[in-house]
Amino acid sequence: MLSATTNTMSDVPHYFLYGETAPSHTLDYLHISQLQESLPRHNWEIHPHRHGNMHQLLIVEQGSVLVRVCDLLGTRNGFCILSIPPREVHGFVHQPGVCGYMVTIVESFLRGSFAESERQEFPDLLREVLMVQPKPGSREERDLRELVHQLVQEYREPQAGHTALIGGCLKMLFVMLARFADHLRSTDPDSDARIAVYEQFLQLLEQHYREHWNVGQYADTLGLTGSRLNRLCQRYAGQNALQLVHDRLVTEAKRQLIYANRSVNEVAYDLGFKDPAYFSRFFTKHCSEAPGQFKKRIRERNLASDSDSDTNPIKG
Repeated sequence: MLSATTNTMSDVPHYFLYGETAPSHTLDYLHISQLQESLPRHNWEIHPHRHGNMHQLLIVEQGSVLVRVCDLLGTRNGFCILSIPPREVHGFVHQPGVCGYMVTIVESFLRGSFAESERQEFPDLLREVLMVQPKPGSREERDLRELVHQLVQEYREPQAGHTALIGGCLKMLFVMLARFADHLRSTDPDSDARIAVYEQFLQLLEQHYREHWNVGQYADTLGLTGSRLNRLCQRYAGQNALQLVHDRLVTEAKRQLIYANRSVNEVAYDLGFKDPAYFSRFFTKHCSEAPGQFKKRIRERNLASDSDSDTNPIKG
């Protein structure tokens, strides 16, 4: 049973990860923590907070959790998955002994895992709170548990192509959430309207970031002033609009440097930079290393992972 609660957005902590002020995970786009390892440090309670640009999955494999989300309060027992989009206030009280995972995904990576036509087929998938609690022993429960297992295993022991495999696991997991989930809607229409405008900005960003639109162009298209757009971005992402534009360019640059067989110059031109040297300075400013160094470091890490896999095969 769910009941209404209240939150004051301005009083809600805005964290990268709960209790952290900066990302601490190994991968740039994903962090997975075990509940039974992380929760005792917080006395099994996660106070209401929100994340600016990260989507979270609370996966309870066994045990009980009291969920506070979407101005609602309720208890869930047994295997369940709660999908929490960015900017949604949430908190939990877990019973000691609970087992499961908290999966944190960078919003741009998750959105990029779906084609535009797929996002249109499931328009609310990445922006609504969803809860799945399949019947114990059902095929749905077995399939979800297996997907979770594959995701966690690939995160812990990344091998060649791990980002593609992780993206595939997440995509399958979210499609299953869309099929079987209960939708927990917020009761604040003003908040919904503001989020809708912010998401329109994200859609425009996906369409035009390669064209290097300035903030004024995005604001004009949305019928907003630049300062109003910046306030929306600051509220829901903790960054201004220009920072989000730059983050999107950096995310795509990293993706192409790692997975596309392209030179630094080719990546620069594809992302709308007329001068590859300027792209290199831009990338270095945001990543603290040149694009060529980044590409070399990731390649060497992947080669080391492949070598470890060859010498220490996983026995199943």
